[in-house]
Amino acid sequence: MRRNTPLITLLTGAVLGVALLIANMLATPSGKPVNYSAAAASAAASAVPASTSAPAAAPASTSAPATEPSLAPPSPAVSPSAAAASAPAPVAKSPAKATYAGRVGGGGGSVAVAIHGSQVVAYVCNGSTVEAWLKGTADGGRLVMTGKNRARLSAKYSSGKLTGDVVAHGTDYSFSVPVVSKPSGLYRATAVVRGATVKAGWIVLPDGTQVGSFEDNPDSTDPSAVEAPVLDVGTGTARAGDLVLHAIPVDGLTGSGF
Repeated sequence: MRRNTPLITLLTGAVLGVALLIANMLATPSGKPVNYSAAAASAAASAVPASTSAPAAAPASTSAPATEPSLAPPSPAVSPSAAAASAPAPVAKSPAKATYAGRVGGGGGSVAVAIHGSQVVAYVCNGSTVEAWLKGTADGGRLVMTGKNRARLSAKYSSGKLTGDVVAHGTDYSFSVPVVSKPSGLYRATAVVRGATVKAGWIVLPDGTQVGSFEDNPDSTDPSAVEAPVLDVGTGTARAGDLVLHAIPVDGLTGSGF
């Protein structure tokens, strides 16, 4: 009996130690706090099905290749002066209201043309034997006009110049004349003297030169004309002997004299 006493004592101590260890583990919480973010991430990852998981990132060696150089030749640089030269020239519009005046080519005469909308009045004169009044229409930058004794005028016009030819008393004149403004332009005067009509016309050029004629019987089939008296453009009057003529400007801009 005494021989088994130490063994019993040893077994009893072992059982008691195991019991104390188990009790200590149940009573003492873990010293390491729970990482809630890690736990949540772990739970979310476990909730995603394997078929919807994100694809693995491509390895560095599979990056996109560098862009290949373009085979098209580079566009040549266009200078501002070259671009301006290649641009279409603006089209000059024909004015609806204007007066043109200037000298005709050869013969020493002058011509004046007043355009007011579609209406046109013209006068050509060399200061003595050659003179004619003409009327017609303006359409699309072109004029067609006629007058007594087969006088005719055809021309084309733009914002700055009128170019064409006119025939009066059998003489053909070419011309290219500019736009003018008062006091330059065309003037006309009529009066009745002893029952007969007299008529005068003046072309006043930009340099102040006047070219005009005076008809004592303009209604005849072969009127005779002499050089017109000097016109005072300030008062619009001219004196022919005892007769005072009152001139009216034939002006395309205002429509006066049409």
